[in-house]
Amino acid sequence: MYALAADSGKFIWKYAAEGGIVSKPAVNDNKLYFGSTDQYVHAVSCRSGKKVWVQSTDGPIYSSPAIAEGHLFIGSDDEHLHVLNLMAGREAWRVNLGSSVRSSPLVTNELVYVGSDNGEIQCYDFSGNIKWRTAAKRSVTASPHFHDNVIYIPALDGVLYAIDAKSGWVIWRFRMEGGSISSPVTHENNIYLGSTDNTFYCVNMKTTKKVWSFDTDNQINSSPFFYKGAVYFCNVDGMIYSLHAASGRLRWKYQAEGQITGSPIIVDDILYIGAADNKFHALPA
Repeated sequence: MYALAADSGKFIWKYAAEGGIVSKPAVNDNKLYFGSTDQYVHAVSCRSGKKVWVQSTDGPIYSSPAIAEGHLFIGSDDEHLHVLNLMAGREAWRVNLGSSVRSSPLVTNELVYVGSDNGEIQCYDFSGNIKWRTAAKRSVTASPHFHDNVIYIPALDGVLYAIDAKSGWVIWRFRMEGGSISSPVTHENNIYLGSTDNTFYCVNMKTTKKVWSFDTDNQINSSPFFYKGAVYFCNVDGMIYSLHAASGRLRWKYQAEGQITGSPIIVDDILYIGAADNKFHALPA
């Protein structure tokens, strides 16, 4: 894990886990939280990069943490959703989802939503009690998105599911040509996501119809970022795209020298993304 100055890219500190890190970190109270393939959840000081605590699971961690009410929620390949106390890392509770949990939990309104490799999307309360479960036809590794009391989540069966957040009832489905691990974003009436069919989609949440689509030359694993009327995403061949959100028209694209499987973020008009070219890129949005 690296800390760099956002304005210059200057190195500040690094922290070495015993395994790879694909978990997107979460920040709370000057601490950084993330999982690793070393099977541990790590808490690190944002200022110094020093370890605050670690907590083990029984499998590699590809899920990213969510933080709410003084607790951290994260999935593991040990088939469990783990809930840890933020202060000391002690486990508050865990629940077995029946298969690897690479989806990152969504926590809202004192409920936890998460997908799993057995194709289920599940909802739990803060005590670990199941509220509902809904089944897709293939694995769910994308992370849920909440908008107007509806959960939106795609699966590897090529379907984007719109699910009532309270009951788990499927409101509508939108079919793509390939599966998706891209966690969607919404703006006004539209939802945006990428697919392994090399296509980026904009779908109207009211009509459930495709508004536009944009074809690329490789599959899109990254989750999009919406910023000032544009959507940003990457495909695995290392191309970064900026599209007009309303029309899908290309604003610009940038080719990194290595593959990109992560997702961009934008702060103060600067886009940040890492690539397999061993470089971290900062670009004007």
